[in-house]
Amino acid sequence: MEGRRTVLVIDDTLAFREYLCSVLTTAGFDVQSRPDGTAALDAAAKNDFQVIVTDYRMPNMNGVEVTKRLRLRFPGAVIIGISTDDREEDFLAAGADFFLLKPFRCAELLRLAKADRHGDPVREP
Repeated sequence: MEGRRTVLVIDDTLAFREYLCSVLTTAGFDVQSRPDGTAALDAAAKNDFQVIVTDYRMPNMNGVEVTKRLRLRFPGAVIIGISTDDREEDFLAAGADFFLLKPFRCAELLRLAKADRHGDPVREP
């Protein structure tokens, strides 16, 4: 649907990935998900994402490496790093715009997903 932001959720924990997808879909986003960085890069080659949410600990490549690669592909996308460890500096240095420490409030994730790279709300067309 035109005007809806497309989100890519990358997390190797199926239940958590499905939960985030449900929250984002209910909020009106078009959502795709992948279990790891390699699959995310494959999806990025075929799709345009305005928002990317990536976990840190995943097989094949961690979220910081994924962030570096996806930032090159999507320079204007909002990238949100998430982790149970404090990896904020790592994510921000890799090109992420925001970091959320698990567990986080869904309202905070939605606020960031609806924002631009500076955290200001995006007005939908």
